[in-house]
Amino acid sequence: MKTNRYNSLLWLLGLGIFSACSSSESSDTKSVKKPSAQKAVSFKIGEVSQTHVGEQIQLPAEFMAFQEVSIYPKADGFVQKVLVDRGSQVHKGEILMVLEAPETEQRLVAARSNYLKAQAVLVASKEHYRRLKASTRITGSVSALDLESAQAKMMADSASAMGEQANLAALTQIKSYLTVRAPFDGIITERNVHPGALVGAGLKQSGPMLNLQQQDRLRLVVDVPENYSLGLKKGKPVTYHLNAMPGETFKGTISRRSGNMNLKFRSETVEIDVSNTSRRIKPGMFAEVSLMPEATEGALTVPATAVVASTERQYVIRVDSAGNSEFVDVRTGQKSSNLTEVFGNLRKGDKIVVNARNDLRQGVKLTAKL
Repeated sequence: MKTNRYNSLLWLLGLGIFSACSSSESSDTKSVKKPSAQKAVSFKIGEVSQTHVGEQIQLPAEFMAFQEVSIYPKADGFVQKVLVDRGSQVHKGEILMVLEAPETEQRLVAARSNYLKAQAVLVASKEHYRRLKASTRITGSVSALDLESAQAKMMADSASAMGEQANLAALTQIKSYLTVRAPFDGIITERNVHPGALVGAGLKQSGPMLNLQQQDRLRLVVDVPENYSLGLKKGKPVTYHLNAMPGETFKGTISRRSGNMNLKFRSETVEIDVSNTSRRIKPGMFAEVSLMPEATEGALTVPATAVVASTERQYVIRVDSAGNSEFVDVRTGQKSSNLTEVFGNLRKGDKIVVNARNDLRQGVKLTAKL
């Protein structure tokens, strides 16, 4: 019994000594770790530059006729002749259609007669006034009232003649509308009337009588997004490929810009003039335009991996004079495969973290990675 008690006391004594040693070792370990300094984080360091960011962009485009007009009747009448059809090639001034309007012819004849009558009356009034004025050389032969009356009648007859002349000119112009002529060289792409049809400016038309397009010269129309429109200038070279002609590359230059932004698509319309004397390219065909916008004026450039983007901000991590990390908010511009334009509180030559991460905190000591 005594032996068992003795063994229990020895076991408890050994357990106490072991616990004391463990506590001592743990406290010694903590005391060693506590004074150790925080190690500097190693990152790849680069510089802010002003390198040109050349990003070639590809945009869809559509060919349109250089000139296109839908021909509607300018005067009421019946279609007498249609001298062209869909696909006809016409020249400026060529007769396309002839309309007939008998009532217009009769009105024109009457207007011509009235004008001739007014001219005859005016000639008589002028002669009467001239003779009365010549008679005034003999004192008392002609009263002043008679002379003034003759002058007033001459002026009234002159105004009447001018009115009849204007009426005749208007009816003559209306008669000329009965002959429809081509306003420019082109191809008839649509015909919607036939001889005997009643047409007129005041009638409800289901469509134009004819449609004319200039196809030997085309417009290649492309909508350029807002981000790239400022970097485009008139005369800048572009290349384009046609979906209908795979394997062929065409070149051109920017001919004109709209100068405003489409409010719906936030883009600017740009046109490229295309010579099409062979008429291989048809209006309505699609193409893919490749162009290289100019760099944004005053923009700085950094490696694309240096920009950190979150839901709240975009920033780069600059290395300050003490070698610590400093967050600088930026706005990005044009981008290429490895460079990005940035705008913010940066200067050319500033040291930045190239392989930036969003888990890096501000004020951390940085060392360059070899």
